[in-house]
Amino acid sequence: MTLRIGILGAARVATYAMIGAAKEVEGVVVQAVAARDPLRASAYAAAHGIPIIYPDYQTLIEADDIDAVYIALPPNLHAQWSIAALLAGKPVLCEKPFALSSADVEAMLEAEARSGLLLMEAQHSFYHPINLRTREIVRSGELGTIQHAVACFNADIERTSTEIRWQAGIGGGALWDLGIYPLWWLCSAIGETPEVVSAHQRLAETAADIRTEAELRFPSVPSAKIKTDMTSKRDAWMRIEGERATLHVDNPLSAAFPQIIRLVRNGKETVESFSRRTSFAFQLEVFRDALREGSAVPTRGTASLEIIQLCEKICAIATKE
Repeated sequence: MTLRIGILGAARVATYAMIGAAKEVEGVVVQAVAARDPLRASAYAAAHGIPIIYPDYQTLIEADDIDAVYIALPPNLHAQWSIAALLAGKPVLCEKPFALSSADVEAMLEAEARSGLLLMEAQHSFYHPINLRTREIVRSGELGTIQHAVACFNADIERTSTEIRWQAGIGGGALWDLGIYPLWWLCSAIGETPEVVSAHQRLAETAADIRTEAELRFPSVPSAKIKTDMTSKRDAWMRIEGERATLHVDNPLSAAFPQIIRLVRNGKETVESFSRRTSFAFQLEVFRDALREGSAVPTRGTASLEIIQLCEKICAIATKE
C-alpha cells in the first residue's frame, strides 16, 4: 500500500526533506500540497510534479486521499497544525524545531495520545547510519569514561527580508535552526539529558541569535558544549573524548558532504566512511514503517520535549550581547 503524503507549506526544505526523499523510498508518494498563497502552491506543485493542490491547510488535512501530513511551515506554526492534523485523523511528520515552547510540545503530545496516531519530529540526522554508529561506539564503552564532549553546527545564512531564520518571532535564530542539531547529536550519543550550566548569545537587531554557545553537564559526562553560528562558513562536527580513546565525527548532519568517523586510540587512528544516501530517505523509511508496521520511532515523545526544554533553558540563562 502506497503512503500518500500531503505537504503543508510550499517550502524549500520540503524539496529535499520530503519530495526528494520520497523519490528514494519505496511505497511513498507526495500526493498534494497546500500553501498560504494558492498561486505559490500551484507554482510549487508544477515545479515538483505534485498532482493535487489544496486551497488551504485545513482542506488538505481533512482530505480522504491523504494518508499522512508533512509539516514544512515556519516553526511558530508547527504546534497548531500538528495538532489540527492529528485531530483530523492524519499521522504527522513535523519539521524541526518541533515547536517553540515546551508547553506547545506538551499540547502536541497530548493530541497525539488522544488521537492514537503517530507524531514524529523530522530530526533527520538521527537516522543516518553515521549517527547510529556513533551511538554504538559511545555506548559500547570503547572510549572509556567520557570526560568531555562538544558538537558544532555553523552555516552562513543570507540575510534577506524573507529569510525566516533571521526573524526571532517565528522561530529564527542560530539555536533553534542550527543548534538544535548538536543538542540532538550529544544527547542521543551519550543517551542522557544534560543540565545547562551556562550560555552566551550574540543577538541581531531582529532579536534572533546570531551565535550561541552553551556549557552542559550530563549525569555521566562532567563537561560538554554546543556551539552554533549562522554567520560562519558551514561546519558540522562532534568530538567525544574518553579516557581510552577520542571519537571525531565529521559531518554528522548531511550526506551532501562526506561523512566520516575517526577513532583515535593510543595515537593510532581508524577511519569509517558512510554511504552518501540522504538522511531524509532513512528518516522517511522510519516514518513509513512506523505507520505500516508499528515499529518504534525514537524521535517522538519525551526525547523531542527534552530538546525543546534545553533550548528554552539556554535562552533563559544566556548572557546576551
